[in-house]
Amino acid sequence: MGKIIEASELPEGDKVYLKKDFLGWRVVEPWRTPDGKLKLFNVLFGGKRGLLFLIIVMIISGLFYLGIDELIANYKIIADSPCNFCNSCFEQTRKVISDLNNQQIKFNISEISEFFNDVSFVKEGSVEPT
Repeated sequence: MGKIIEASELPEGDKVYLKKDFLGWRVVEPWRTPDGKLKLFNVLFGGKRGLLFLIIVMIISGLFYLGIDELIANYKIIADSPCNFCNSCFEQTRKVISDLNNQQIKFNISEISEFFNDVSFVKEGSVEPT
């Protein structure tokens, strides 16, 4: 940022363009020269500050993209072979399978108990207790 001077102290021939927005007055760079030629640089980037802002945003976006790409690559590697990254993967797998088997056995035993509770075993010719 340059030296701050009052508008009446501007050298002869220098022009400063101001624009009022919701934040107040600010210096702007015009799109056209005083003789009517189009300033393509100002149209595309909005001046030197606009170009600097664009470069900073592009650098941040590029770093963000590289970081996300690295995370996705790591997740793919782990998803392809999770056991390579787990010291006790096989032990955990065996434990899960045995737990599932135990739950299945408990379920089967409870079904059998319910079946036998519903069926009464009475010998032929004997009288059922009342």
